[in-house]
Parts: sequence; structure tokens; C-alpha cells
Amino acid sequence: MGLLKSIFGKRNKPKSDESDILSAILRVEDLTFPDSTDKITVLSKSALLLNTNDDPFFKNIDASLKNILPEQQPITSEVANIESDEYDSCWIVFENPITQRMINDINSVSSHIANLGLGSTMTAAIFKGVVKNKPSYWVCNYRTAKFYPLVPDGDRRDNEMEIKIGQIFTSKGIPVEPHANWYSLSDIPF
Repeated sequence: MGLLKSIFGKRNKPKSDESDILSAILRVEDLTFPDSTDKITVLSKSALLLNTNDDPFFKNIDASLKNILPEQQPITSEVANIESDEYDSCWIVFENPITQRMINDINSVSSHIANLGLGSTMTAAIFKGVVKNKPSYWVCNYRTAKFYPLVPDGDRRDNEMEIKIGQIFTSKGIPVEPHANWYSLSDIPF
């Protein structure tokens, strides 16, 4: 939570005892989905979603990531790709089979961005998982430090599955956005 406070200057009261909110996602790793034998699986890819601006950091993000301060944890995840779109959004996609290391890397990059005075450009951290053989995304809104699920179903969303995942998150003490704030994301690159 200290990272979020440094980014936005306000502290939301945490509902978990983790030192960082992103680690809360570990609470659902390998859980059995209710009334099923299907496991909830966290996949090896995640992303940091940014809104770019004219700062030099965004001119060459790959090179900028190599300048992470030595006192911060070195990145152990592969930066699988960096994609920008016409909406001035940028996705930094991480890949690591060890979820905790991937979380540490997102936190390290987020801290670096915040230290550059660019904390307000960070929108969300997004994790990909599988629930009942369906891909799903678990979005951590950086402004509220709360999660919400996103389950694409063709051109629509599987709202019923999203509600169930949200209930699982809540039951495990993961802070969840109010349903009205479960925004859709398009063109997720992983």
C-alpha cells in the first residue's frame, strides 16, 4: 500500500495484511471453484497498463526499464512485449512462471515509474487466469487499490462468471471494486 500512497498521495484502508496489494492475488492461486472440481489458475503473464505522455520514459520504454534503480529489486520476469495503441495506452507485458516474482517485478517497475514522478500514468496491473476452462483477467485498479474480474466471452463479457469470481475474491479478503466500476478493457495483448 505504501507504493499506492506514494503514487496518489492518499491511502485507502487495506483489507489485507499483505505489504503490497498485488500479492493478494496469490490467495486464489490453485483454489477449487465452488461447486466444481475446476481449479482457479493464475497464468504466467501479467501486464502493467499505463497512459503515456511526452515524458522521455515513454519514448523508449524498453531502455527506460533498464534504468531501474540498483536499490530496487532487479526484474526477473521476461518483458514479453510492450504495446502502445492509438489511445495513448501502453501495455508492458511480463512473463514469469513464478507468480510472486511476476508480482515483485510489477511492483518494482511501478515504484520506478512513481519515483520518476509518473505515478499518475499508471492505470492498472492485470493478471490472467483460467476459471472453469475460461480465460479471465483480474484487474487491480491503481487509483483505488481494488481488484475486479473481467471475463471475455466473444464480443461480450460473462457477467455471471465475473460475479462469481468477485465473490471468491471477497471471500478470500481481496479488496474488490464495486460492481459499477468493473470497466471493460479492449485489445488486451495477452
